[in-house]
Amino acid sequence: MSVLHPGDDGFDAELATDNQSLTHRPSTVVSAHSAADVASAVALAKSRGESVGVQATGHGMSVASDGVLVVTRHLNRVEVDISARRARICAGARGGDVLAATVPHGLAPLHGSSPTVGTTGFTLGGGVGPLGRMHGYGADHVRRLRMVSGDGVLREVGPEDELFSVVRGSKGLLGIVTDLEVELFPIADFLGGGLVFDGAAAAEVMTRYVGWTSGNPRETSTSLLLATFPDVDGVPPALRGRSVAHLRFAHFGDTAEGARLLGHMRSVAPILMDTVRMMPYADIAQVHNDPTGPYRVFESGFFVGSMGSAGVEALVGAAHEHAMVVELRHHGGAYGDRPARPNVVRGRDAEFTVYLGSVPELGSAPRDRATHSGVRSAFGDGDRGTVLNFLGVGADPAWVRDAFEPDACQRLVRLKQVVDPENIFRVNHTPQGLFHD
Repeated sequence: MSVLHPGDDGFDAELATDNQSLTHRPSTVVSAHSAADVASAVALAKSRGESVGVQATGHGMSVASDGVLVVTRHLNRVEVDISARRARICAGARGGDVLAATVPHGLAPLHGSSPTVGTTGFTLGGGVGPLGRMHGYGADHVRRLRMVSGDGVLREVGPEDELFSVVRGSKGLLGIVTDLEVELFPIADFLGGGLVFDGAAAAEVMTRYVGWTSGNPRETSTSLLLATFPDVDGVPPALRGRSVAHLRFAHFGDTAEGARLLGHMRSVAPILMDTVRMMPYADIAQVHNDPTGPYRVFESGFFVGSMGSAGVEALVGAAHEHAMVVELRHHGGAYGDRPARPNVVRGRDAEFTVYLGSVPELGSAPRDRATHSGVRSAFGDGDRGTVLNFLGVGADPAWVRDAFEPDACQRLVRLKQVVDPENIFRVNHTPQGLFHD
């Protein structure tokens, strides 16, 4: 463990993030290399009456730390039990780290679309990814975890503990999870990639997409991205400076059936780029091809029960009129299955998730919140609640509360009073009207 203060060598490097939408200004940075280090950092904050923030990969930024910031990126170990099909994943491991350890054994956890996102935050926020329509949320398949709660206790938490059901789905509201034990699933080569259409056809593509997904099997995972590519080196010439509709596709069943399914989308509009091919699972990140460099974004997201013409119009308008990045991801399938061990993740009745991202400017958060809320309002009764993992810097606290069902909010409040009565874990997305406002 190293303890750093402003001006110390290495202090600024430990604050470095992927998401540069805010700047932490902690009094102390603790670089943790073990669960015991995390517990010591929490004890230090308690002794000073300061808050505790945690940063692993720096993707899920929410509130700037002003007390003790615990950096867990050095806790990046992954241990695989092949026979049990389990993995123990420490708090700093990214998705790519985990897949590098499991894929050579023909196994994978429920992971996200980006290899640079931290696995712990992804999983505890719900966890939606390419295998989800077959197996459900990442949080559904956590078997045990260790965490340091706000009372400074390092806890072993399993199905017999009430914390187990609430931590899975509430991210860091109750403490810092130092490691997870998760299930692994068999994987193999698959048909995957993307079809890129001109953005001028976005409404037609999205309308066809919504109807097409309703008949797709659980083995087919898809999403549709609306975005404008910059005119810079590194972007394929055919896409530079263009608005596009990018269909992402991964089919884990019969190859001929996958090709037949995709054929229904090929005819909707001229295709600018086609990257669909048979892929080894090690190349799964190429399906979404998410950017991996530093970025700034104001983001939000929510579950949708069904998509009508008003929803399509709102999302296409967000992309074209407000220059947002918009993703519509097909849900349904195993996401609707209730796990054997309950958790607080929403969206069991959703057919899609919506992601909205816009480039923030200094002081623009109120305007960005209003714009995002306006897009979301078009879904009315089809809105099924907030996707916690899609909330970033400046999120409306009311959105955070809407990430939980009312009974889950009550359980969060009760357990917060037990394990973090001083609310030292307040450097995160705090639901409106809960804990200490």
